Amino acid sequence: MEAPQTPSPRQKMSFIGGSQPLWKAFWLLYVLGSLSFTAIALLLMQMPTVHYALLQVSHILNLEIENILIKTAAAIAVSYIVYFLFCSISVWRCSTNTVGKYWGLVAKFIISINFVWVFWKAFVAFGSLVKYFSDQ
Repeated sequence: MEAPQTPSPRQKMSFIGGSQPLWKAFWLLYVLGSLSFTAIALLLMQMPTVHYALLQVSHILNLEIENILIKTAAAIAVSYIVYFLFCSISVWRCSTNTVGKYWGLVAKFIISINFVWVFWKAFVAFGSLVKYFSDQ
């Protein structure tokens, strides 16, 4: 008979593995992490040095500044989606690590509602991009 395997310290501290308390996954990763990500992205897009760097990249690559801005916004959006998926999976898996089972259900409900909202916004944004590029 094999001895039961003890989880490694890395697995014990894993958010994506679902071994962290729900409050950490929800409040630290999902809420504070998402707000921080959004604030940093907005700050970066407003900085004059970033505008200058994007202008220089557009000259080096011989592209219009509009194309560089679209690609930069797309890169930020893709990185946010990856972070959003990581946080959502973490909260979903950690939802069993709470004293009251209803908090886990509330967390899963919030994640589900947020998924619907994000996919709706992505659908609207994609439609706007298609319309924008088809008019040119």
